Amino acid sequence: MNRFFTDEPLVEGGTVTIEGEDAKHITRVLRLEKGDRVELCDKNAAECDAVITDTEKERVRLRAENVRRSTAEPLTEVTLFQCLPKSGKMELIIQKCVEMGVHSIVPVSSARCVVKLDKKDSAARIQRYNRIAYEAAKQSKRGRVPEVKNVTALKKCALDGFDLVLTAYELEKETTLKRALTAHRDARRIAVFIGPEGGFEAEEVNWLAERWDAISVSLGSRILRTETAGMAVIAMLLYELEG
Repeated sequence: MNRFFTDEPLVEGGTVTIEGEDAKHITRVLRLEKGDRVELCDKNAAECDAVITDTEKERVRLRAENVRRSTAEPLTEVTLFQCLPKSGKMELIIQKCVEMGVHSIVPVSSARCVVKLDKKDSAARIQRYNRIAYEAAKQSKRGRVPEVKNVTALKKCALDGFDLVLTAYELEKETTLKRALTAHRDARRIAVFIGPEGGFEAEEVNWLAERWDAISVSLGSRILRTETAGMAVIAMLLYELEG
């Protein structure tokens, strides 16, 4: 069954309106009509079966039935702080990390980032990134759409409220990801920092540790590319804490 997202809270028997591109997709591409069914999800990880009650060119009205909590949403909220990679890689990172179960993504500017974005370029890219997150959430049957937030300088990242902050660092030789998670099994809001192609500078890793009690972790004996590391951490983390 096709899945769509709405900003409106789902209420049993309530009416939901879908407009814009999704409405066009329902009526023109899928050619669904009154009486046909789709799945709907809201921003609170609730989902339902929805019956189309009325269609127009750019507006579809539906009735929510069997409202329930989405079983696709992890109980652990992982926010990925991904340092800006070279052109084209961020799209892949967002797509795959949304599929893996990430809660939100923060693009980060760090010392060794090759990519530098001005405000105009940044706004356009964030809009595109969120569209990629939306499509990935639909494809993977997520119960909510993870938000891709604005680009933030590393030392301006606000980490209040996280139970655990992890920095994937290739020079870490003692603390593995598994060891860090074993010591913090009750953590439910976790921040994960992934460096750019050149990795983090030692001063950045030390600053994260001193300012936010970040734990540097090794991801194993092999060095992962920046576009691989984030999805690998999310997969291992959710397996360890929820598997």
